[in-house]
Amino acid sequence: MRLVQDALYERELKTCMLLQVHDELVFDMHKDESDVVMPLVEEAMKNALPMSIPIEVEMGTGNNWLEAH
Repeated sequence: MRLVQDALYERELKTCMLLQVHDELVFDMHKDESDVVMPLVEEAMKNALPMSIPIEVEMGTGNNWLEAH
């Protein structure tokens, strides 16, 4: 989470990480930043810890949390 927050800040993006729910991260993402933010978050989550098995990351977008699922 820290790596994601730092990357958002360094790139001066408007997107904000709002909270963590179990194994999910919830963002208030500006639609015009999705092509930058989504790959950034996916890469950070996949490589957060060195693992011998691949980490799967699923993403969704919507106007609210229910739509994003």
